[in-house]
Amino acid sequence: MPALPALVAAALLALLGAGRAAAPGSWAPLKRWALGCLLLCLGACRQRAATGTAEPRRPRPLRADPHALDSLYFTGFAETNRSFVIARLARRPAGLCEMWLFLRLDGIGEFEHPQHPNMMVRDESKEIWSGGGLTMEYLEPQMCWKINFDGLLRKGSYRQQWSEEEGELVQVKFSLQWENSTDVFNFNVDSNPSTFALALAQEPWTIELFQRVKKQREQHFRHEQWGRSVGEIEIENSGKIELSLQGIRSHSYGVRDWAEIRRYVMILAHFEDGTAAHLTVISMPATTTHLTVGYVFFPDGRKAGIERSNASLAELAEDGLIQEEYGVSFTAGGKSFNVSAALDKQACPVVYNGLTGRGVFHECIADFQLNGLTPGWGLVEFYYRDEAAQPVPNLQLGSRTEGPDPATDASPS
Repeated sequence: MPALPALVAAALLALLGAGRAAAPGSWAPLKRWALGCLLLCLGACRQRAATGTAEPRRPRPLRADPHALDSLYFTGFAETNRSFVIARLARRPAGLCEMWLFLRLDGIGEFEHPQHPNMMVRDESKEIWSGGGLTMEYLEPQMCWKINFDGLLRKGSYRQQWSEEEGELVQVKFSLQWENSTDVFNFNVDSNPSTFALALAQEPWTIELFQRVKKQREQHFRHEQWGRSVGEIEIENSGKIELSLQGIRSHSYGVRDWAEIRRYVMILAHFEDGTAAHLTVISMPATTTHLTVGYVFFPDGRKAGIERSNASLAELAEDGLIQEEYGVSFTAGGKSFNVSAALDKQACPVVYNGLTGRGVFHECIADFQLNGLTPGWGLVEFYYRDEAAQPVPNLQLGSRTEGPDPATDASPS
């Protein structure tokens, strides 16, 4: 939020008075309307500023902040069977990298990196994203990426908690080339202002609140697009398998302090008719206790930010017990969408957030239905903050076979 909207926000505070601004009540509609107008103006400014900007081919230099990151996240789901690949690399300070790697090959089994449910490994390159045997490389601006892995994966059911036992480790090698099928959705530019205005209107307004919001919006950036990964995977004792997977590429960078997030639920779904959707409901108590963000890509390539949704964190496993079925509705681009998700409880991998495990991600694979008719594929991701968590015992960075690592004292979480 630049200086002018901040000044207008201060004027609104003065106009409403401290008492009226401190509680939503009957003043929430006025606050929402005022914020909507401000954010529309801000969005137009950002749209002009973003014109012509390009994504760099190499990882960005990390900011001088202990919570700095540069994160790439890919998903891919087969449309004809149960196969999928989920891969993530996020560069962090002190030479560390967050790494996720889960896959399932229909008829063969489930696989995950031996480090899991820990996700911390060494950052192995400054030229590309690399860690734990997984690499991601930019081939063509916002069009083409290469995702490679060569190493050991653990075969069997995904672990829900830390264990010293290695399990069955098998040699796996794959190379996938991801190419885009949609435009880029920039959350800082393309999001519909109405959802943020609605969330912020429910908060007690103070100058300090707007300062925290301004800082958040200036420090963290994210954009996404959908595409297809094509390539080959070779698994020990199982031969080579050709893959063609539909999924997302998400790039998040700047500063992300996980301590600011209490929990969130994210839905990523691609449907048979070509529709793709992202819906996140997140709780960040310092700024917005219940914020909805997301978008829809229509089959003709149009994109629209989500305007409104009935999704509520209170009804999405608030107690930590993840159910097998969920349903949400939302509007985008003037159209209504009803989405139901049937979670695969056998495919719900877990990763700990940071070396201390102060948060936990549940990456739940799901089958979707759009408006009760159109099938889809994707996942529902649940995140919970856990301040009471203890460090993972005897945790080592990198491969489980590499031996002791002195870097385990650092924690970017």
